[in-house]
Amino acid sequence: MSTEHLLREFYNQMYRVHTQPDNVYDLGDHLHHLTVHKHLDQDPLIQFREAYRWVDQAGGRLVADAGCGYGGFAVFVARQAPTLSVDGYTLSDVQRAVARQALARLHQSKSRALLRSYDRLQRQYDAIVAIESLGHSANVAATLHHWASHLRPGGVVVIIDELFRPEVSPTNPEIQQFMRSLHFSLLLQRAPLEAMVHAAGLSMLAWVVLTERHHVPTRSDEECDRLLHAYRVDGVHQGYIGGMLLEKFYNRGWVDYVLLALTLRRAARR
Repeated sequence: MSTEHLLREFYNQMYRVHTQPDNVYDLGDHLHHLTVHKHLDQDPLIQFREAYRWVDQAGGRLVADAGCGYGGFAVFVARQAPTLSVDGYTLSDVQRAVARQALARLHQSKSRALLRSYDRLQRQYDAIVAIESLGHSANVAATLHHWASHLRPGGVVVIIDELFRPEVSPTNPEIQQFMRSLHFSLLLQRAPLEAMVHAAGLSMLAWVVLTERHHVPTRSDEECDRLLHAYRVDGVHQGYIGGMLLEKFYNRGWVDYVLLALTLRRAARR
């Protein structure tokens, strides 16, 4: 089964869990906020604000949202700058349907939700935003190369994601389980990621550790273990298993939540 098919099923099934009347696994109504990412400081819009700041600073008019989920970033941008256009890329047909409905309610015809991999971008963009989506790439180095080839001169790539500390081994059994649960091909860590960024012809504009500014809500290890046991007994969606493990990793100090801003190396040298 291809990676794209696995991810489509992963997020389609997650949507069905989100919308169950007796859903006991979510902390809140994520669909109401059109977000599928974590809520820093219990605020679902922090990532959107942080990413939009870089898009605005670069003077971006056409933006790709690589892994757009339910279209929350496009809706946020529509309210901040209605003249901007956002192409949202998702592999989930149900996510695309929700995103299209949200954009239609805003009468936002400049932005689109596309059922298409972010490894097959349709146009050249002023900005490419990836919020908690890069880890799903089947080949992170190839994805970064592709994004660089679709970035206009002076444009910016904004990545917001979990970056694991260098002392964390990708072969750790819990890490392996975490990666399998979320269909991650690679454990994102600074040194190898920086090497891939450089090889793609990109340059680092900023590396911002958001967890130094904002709180990631986590439960105690004991509560995480209790929920992990309950999830396994219930046969719950694997995404929740990965989420519980990630909370434990935050508790241990194994991971940071980081924003990376990148640009084409030749543009950075001007």
